[in-house]
Amino acid sequence: MATARGEVIVRFEKVSHDFTIRKPILREVDFSIRKGTKITLMGQNGAGKSTIFGLITKTHEPEDGQIHFQHGLTIALGRQVIPRDQMDLTVR
Repeated sequence: MATARGEVIVRFEKVSHDFTIRKPILREVDFSIRKGTKITLMGQNGAGKSTIFGLITKTHEPEDGQIHFQHGLTIALGRQVIPRDQMDLTVR
């Protein structure tokens, strides 16, 4: 999973996930995350952002497709905290 620009640490291949039959969330999604990169997930409510996060953190399993993780990879979660005196700098 290595490339010239950086080592691929997570790769989604044709990943699909549904919570109900009538509401598909992800359909055959393909993407890679390289070591040392920062990513942003943006989209409307219900677009699948939290589902992708759950698949990466292994709290969800894909219905179809495969997710490849670099051997020995650990996923850490960082809580976003904004000091009260800087709240005016956020989007509201």
